[in-house]
Amino acid sequence: MAMKPLSSAITIGPKATSSQTSMLPTETGSHDLSSSEQTKAVAHLVAADDPVAVTRKVTDLVHTLIPSLKGRYSSNYDLLGYTIKGKHDPASISKAVRHVRQSLAGLPEHDIEKQIAMMIPLITLPKDMDDKMLSLKSRTLAAELAKYPADIVLRSFDDVKKTSTFFPSFAEFYKHIEWRYLPRKYLLDALQKCIPITI
Repeated sequence: MAMKPLSSAITIGPKATSSQTSMLPTETGSHDLSSSEQTKAVAHLVAADDPVAVTRKVTDLVHTLIPSLKGRYSSNYDLLGYTIKGKHDPASISKAVRHVRQSLAGLPEHDIEKQIAMMIPLITLPKDMDDKMLSLKSRTLAAELAKYPADIVLRSFDDVKKTSTFFPSFAEFYKHIEWRYLPRKYLLDALQKCIPITI
């Protein structure tokens, strides 16, 4: 029986799991996405064809808002982070943060569990893995993957299905997630440093 494409199995729930950096204090409160904003952001990411193109687009947008944004690179030209110099309009920083947060929106755990269920017929399960253990491993894996951007996680499923023979660990997913995820995280880290902390 043919498998459905990944994107066709996604049903966006009203309560999406927030990313690891969901709470960012600012002079005007939190940059947390509202439930409707989170849902729209996830739907947009799910519809995207290429996570790298999404990252490039959000980076260009942030650079337009914050022209002094500069990448920091290793001697091997690996991105190490971003720096932002000078003072900036708080409204521009706030807008940039919101766009980056939208690019970090994660899939709800129950949608990730559906992706795991679709993958199971393609892999080999240990003989001693019963339904209870399989369910536990699926829920635990989904909880970890929900912390990362929806488009990147979906792409990682494509990658893992091509390389894993047995039930994959989180580490197997993360090696496909990390290099796509870090540029967006670095953007948020740099923007966060521009926000004055009020006590």
